[in-house]
Amino acid sequence: MKLENRCVVPADPITTWDLVMDVPRVAPCVPGLSALEVEGDDSYSGTLLAQAGPMRVNLSGTLKVVSRDDQRGEAQFLLEAADRRIGGSVKTTMTLQLTPTADGQTELTIATDTAFMGALGTLGQPIIRRKAAATMEEFAKNLAGLVESTG
Repeated sequence: MKLENRCVVPADPITTWDLVMDVPRVAPCVPGLSALEVEGDDSYSGTLLAQAGPMRVNLSGTLKVVSRDDQRGEAQFLLEAADRRIGGSVKTTMTLQLTPTADGQTELTIATDTAFMGALGTLGQPIIRRKAAATMEEFAKNLAGLVESTG
């Protein structure tokens, strides 16, 4: 399933890039994310607790920065996680892109291509799309709050 979400970050592109590429610092902005650990250079492990429709999932997995282009403000991540309790897993390729806006802020675009396996695949795309949109909205709000508190 492919999704694309956008939000405006109240900071210039350089400040925004430095923030979003500092995964441990920006991690608290992701709703439901906990127990983030640095595994190595650009490699992290963590747990995400989420409610999607009737199903509560507890995904444990890894996030790796696959590529990054500081000049263009683009990065690609690979996320692999599983919920052993329900027998489902996800594999997501996530592309992050920053675009300066005319008013000195930054548009953040996050495009994801996700494969759902096992029980997670039975939820249905409409429920997952709604959950993804709500999560992105909350992430954007949290990120804006982080920017404002550090700026």
